[in-house]
Amino acid sequence: MKLTLKALSLAVLGAVSTFTFAEEAPASEHTVTGNIGVVSQYVLRGNTAGLENSGAAVQGGLDYSHASGFYAGYWGSTLDISYAESGEQSFEHDFYAGFSGKITEDLGFKVGGTYYVYYPSDDSNVFETMVGLNYKSFGLTAQTLTDDVTWGNAGDTYFLAGYSYGLPKDFTLNTSLGAYYYSDSGDFEGLTLNTTEDFNLRHLTVGLSHPLGDTGASVSMDYIIGGKLRDDTDLKNKVVLGLKYGF
Repeated sequence: MKLTLKALSLAVLGAVSTFTFAEEAPASEHTVTGNIGVVSQYVLRGNTAGLENSGAAVQGGLDYSHASGFYAGYWGSTLDISYAESGEQSFEHDFYAGFSGKITEDLGFKVGGTYYVYYPSDDSNVFETMVGLNYKSFGLTAQTLTDDVTWGNAGDTYFLAGYSYGLPKDFTLNTSLGAYYYSDSGDFEGLTLNTTEDFNLRHLTVGLSHPLGDTGASVSMDYIIGGKLRDDTDLKNKVVLGLKYGF
């Protein structure tokens, strides 16, 4: 009987020990997430005068992050415009990577870059650098083109300030203010580009998003208040609806 009790005790202790070790196993240093969705219109950086997709656009991506702060990912979108002389409809591919970290508990930073590939395209693919700071729910980034392309000059810099705030009933308020510094010299100046301004506010965007229960999907509505383009063209206001599923 004593031997039986001793054996049972050892078995229970072994089970508890195994359970404890399983609970204390370190979290993975690697994280992979993805998303796919659709928007009513694809408005690139508030440019409501030259929509990337005037109808519904399908978009999605994959993201990898490491505990060290390194990240990399891909994002793509359907387009109904062409970046090729053939006139064939293009598709946007964005490949990005960088490093993010903490300066203080609330203050963080990010450095990286994105390579834009439009297929098919002629003289539209380009690399863009990115630096950013974030404080709690507020973020500020600057993205700069490194070469001349049909849609921008080397040195063009897009500044984006964003702020998100949780509301009752699981709603989230998303706001952003975009502005551009424009370089007035490049291979396509006078052809596809006409720069008359050095700096312009591009857009103010105010939106709401809400999860669809526990499905992993969410809906959003953004109201874009248009600013101006590099040639001082006034941009119209526009509403964009979205549906996204994250996994």
